[in-house]
Amino acid sequence: MERALDTIQSWRKFDWFDQYSQWMLDHLPGLTHQGTSSIVILLLPVMLLAGFIQHALADTFFGIFSLLFGLAVFIYCLGPGDLNHEIDGFLEAWESGDEKKAHKCASAIMGKEASHAPDQQIVDVMHAVLHQPNDRFFSVIFWFVILGPFGALLFRLTSYTMKYARNKTLARAAKHLQAILAWAPAHLIAMGYALTGNYEGASASFREKPRQDDLAECNTQTLLTAGLGALKDCTPGEETACIRATRGLVLRTLVVWLAVIAMLTLIGWMA
Repeated sequence: MERALDTIQSWRKFDWFDQYSQWMLDHLPGLTHQGTSSIVILLLPVMLLAGFIQHALADTFFGIFSLLFGLAVFIYCLGPGDLNHEIDGFLEAWESGDEKKAHKCASAIMGKEASHAPDQQIVDVMHAVLHQPNDRFFSVIFWFVILGPFGALLFRLTSYTMKYARNKTLARAAKHLQAILAWAPAHLIAMGYALTGNYEGASASFREKPRQDDLAECNTQTLLTAGLGALKDCTPGEETACIRATRGLVLRTLVVWLAVIAMLTLIGWMA
């Protein structure tokens, strides 16, 4: 599904949520004075509606409608974009010497403006490949498994508000909630990096991780320290090989996740 996002990107828009958010801000001027609870107030009507639909479809027509609803919400909440495709574009541009395209692809991978310095750019991309998947699909999968479509939509709308909300108070509140929602998936991903990479290196790096007071930064550092520890040190001239190795680590971790989910599902069916 994540690989096919480019083909359905045209309808994966959040214009409706932008309009809804603006309507809420216009009709509830005190919303931005609520601090961290502002994001909860903003999302509450949407999440109640999603929860109602999820519950109403649960036992309808042998659960087929519930399955279709969950599938649609899950696909909608993945992304943005296909990380694997973006990495391919960056590697192709880097190896061909196309600095303009490499910068564009690096910015897409990082979710922000990338450095124009080649050495810094390759390091930033490598780091982004380790921590961006948590926001793009791992947390969506985690909360979909825990709460169904409700959980996936909750995470995606929170993350979207954190990135694109024009109101700073609302953006800060969304960042705090997003960090809470991403904490458990981040640590499970770190475990995946250790299991599918260099376990001793990942464990040692994680133990030496500096303490972070900011939860969002803590999540990022958890993924970076475990991921970099699970990989072999990169040497000059092997930058693209390092990016490919990093992508391989992420994909192996994803396979482990899916295998565990499949086993739990089968156990649940047999119980």
